[in-house]
Amino acid sequence: MGSRVRIITDGVADLPPDVVTRLGIKVVPIHLFIGGHSYRSDTFTDRELLYRSLQDGIGRPQTASPSMHEFVTAYTELANEGATDIIGLFVASNLSGLSGQALLASQQFHGARLHLVETGQVSMGVGLQAIYAANLAAQGAPVAEILPRVQPLAQRTYVMGMLGALEHLRASGRVSWAQAWLGDLLQIKPLITLHLGEARLWGRVRTYRNALLRIISWVREAAPLEHLAVLHTLAPPEILEEFREALLPFVDGNNFWVCEAGPVFLSHIGPTGLGVAAVKAVR
Repeated sequence: MGSRVRIITDGVADLPPDVVTRLGIKVVPIHLFIGGHSYRSDTFTDRELLYRSLQDGIGRPQTASPSMHEFVTAYTELANEGATDIIGLFVASNLSGLSGQALLASQQFHGARLHLVETGQVSMGVGLQAIYAANLAAQGAPVAEILPRVQPLAQRTYVMGMLGALEHLRASGRVSWAQAWLGDLLQIKPLITLHLGEARLWGRVRTYRNALLRIISWVREAAPLEHLAVLHTLAPPEILEEFREALLPFVDGNNFWVCEAGPVFLSHIGPTGLGVAAVKAVR
């Protein structure tokens, strides 16, 4: 790649591998622990094991942030590849200690100029911001142009959707209200929204059909969109296809992705989830 500005993110971002390769995005993997074994998010492929651990109780998956050394190594690799400026877009700082590790590592690294941007997001909420920045870098834009365009993205980026159950989010300890609401669930599925690092209960539904209608309605009201991604965790294929087709009119097809959530995000939200990550256009 000719650009001397490079983008780095983490394994929570759920970026499709072909996008990572095409745009030259550096991804620092997350550590995943299942049944006494350790895995890296970038090489873990046994989705059946992960789903089984969540559904059958063989040992709830645990996750851990990369070490400061791993961040320094990643920064160094980018500098050795010719980067003079590195823009870091990581999981929301109030939801994970990962961003703190990235910041500490930046203080130990002197091979290029580092610019860490708060995304306020998870999963493709981070990934869409990284794609936006990487596209600008691939077009040869200087860091002085990229940063003012990327830094406001957090205000326009949302992740929202339906969880199969709140038990996985509650067990992760990431959201304080999850435990308080668990006793009221019965067969009701929670709708949540995450914006600027804050997760909120958005509604309650009993069926996938109702969840689809609610999310599609939100996307319609939020349009126009610059980027949109469908996120799912073992959602029924027919529901997934119907959802994809319903959302196509609201975004340019080149900026639309359908992604199965990665192992880290999946560990916290559990199976049968369905939702979107979206970046609203400037109005």
